[in-house]
Amino acid sequence: MFAALRIASRLPLAILYPAGRLLVPLARAAAPGRRRVAERNLAAVFPGAALRGLTRRFYAAAADVAMESIRLMSMRKAELGARVRLEGAEALAGGGALVLAAHHGNMLWAVSALADAVPAPVFVVYKEPHGAALHRMLNAIGARFDGVLVPLRKARREMLRCRREGGVLVLVADQRPGSAERREVEFCGRPTAFFTGPDRIGRALGWPVYYLSCRRTGRGRYLCRVETLCEPPYEEDNAGIVDRYAARLEADIRRAPEDWLWFHRRWRDRNGGEGTR
Repeated sequence: MFAALRIASRLPLAILYPAGRLLVPLARAAAPGRRRVAERNLAAVFPGAALRGLTRRFYAAAADVAMESIRLMSMRKAELGARVRLEGAEALAGGGALVLAAHHGNMLWAVSALADAVPAPVFVVYKEPHGAALHRMLNAIGARFDGVLVPLRKARREMLRCRREGGVLVLVADQRPGSAERREVEFCGRPTAFFTGPDRIGRALGWPVYYLSCRRTGRGRYLCRVETLCEPPYEEDNAGIVDRYAARLEADIRRAPEDWLWFHRRWRDRNGGEGTR
């Protein structure tokens, strides 16, 4: 599987985009559970007559992002720089910063462009995907662009290294957390569990916290901004970072709902099953 992805990554986006759109019906049929999660989430947050069109736009955007992510394994830095306009990254030049990213727009392109642009070492903490091919794909992307990919299970050790080296720590913080590290905040109209890590790490390091937005401006074109989210000193028990992150991410989702990765199982019903709560 990984070998096929590697070969496909050498193809131009002009070929990959139509292939991705053709594969949408197959992907929906092959993963009905993910399809149900995405459609249930979309219906809960954006009910109404426009839901069918929004769902179609989401699948089209998700197919494009999948092809763009595959292409990233062979993409030259110059091409990525031409396709991703990055603003505000100069705030991170000296290191000593925490950056919160999300699966909105093209997260892989945004984080890769950031790592390439910032002179300080960039450590990107991620939740390991299911499947060996996807894991190898992430490692291949990380090897092409400046930055250190850190699996979540190794985050504590690498966070200490990041602090020693005066680096920038990037957390992709919008997935559902484990039960031991969660806190509920209001998000998309309902209580939603988020990682408590940003608050804990922000307080522990005493670093300013930034939000990395990623807005699609055209097919294969993005505008990414590094924006200040919180600055120390922080309160002892609650730095307010998670609340501000959730509010900022929701604003992006409301503006461009098709660009968030709705396949995540972000909410559960009261019986513990997947649902809209």
